[in-house]
Amino acid sequence: MSKIFCLKSFFFLLVLNGCNYKSSDSKFGVSREIYVEVVQNDTLAPQIGAFLSKKIRDQIIRRGHFEIVSDINDSEFLLTVSLSDYKKDTEIYNPQDTILAAGFRMNVHAIVSFSKRDGEVLIKDTTVTENASVLRDESFSVPSDRQALLSLSESLGQQISQLIENYRW
Repeated sequence: MSKIFCLKSFFFLLVLNGCNYKSSDSKFGVSREIYVEVVQNDTLAPQIGAFLSKKIRDQIIRRGHFEIVSDINDSEFLLTVSLSDYKKDTEIYNPQDTILAAGFRMNVHAIVSFSKRDGEVLIKDTTVTENASVLRDESFSVPSDRQALLSLSESLGQQISQLIENYRW
């Protein structure tokens, strides 16, 4: 009877310890505070800086590895992103209309820096690239870039969030 009791006690203690799981992202139960600077848009893409700033914050909150703070003095880390090298190239031509392009491909580069507040640089000027396509509804309409810019922002936000989470701690 004592062997069965010892075995049951061991498994009970094992289950209790297994329920005490903590993510490896938090050091000793302390969350990591991050200050995300407003994205600097050095491109001619309209509003993409504001879109990307929101998407980065959304991704960081959704993934839960960092806590976003509004004051840089309360943060442990600093994330800086600037956009450069926006290109909009012709991708598709309509066979009935050889003058106007029917679709465009947009590319943008985001330069990401991630550092501790004390100045120690963890990730320096890493380039993240994303592209999206946009089509004209009809030959005489102007293509709507807004949806493609939102798609670019969403993808860049995911990539940047994953980049800082996957830094070798």
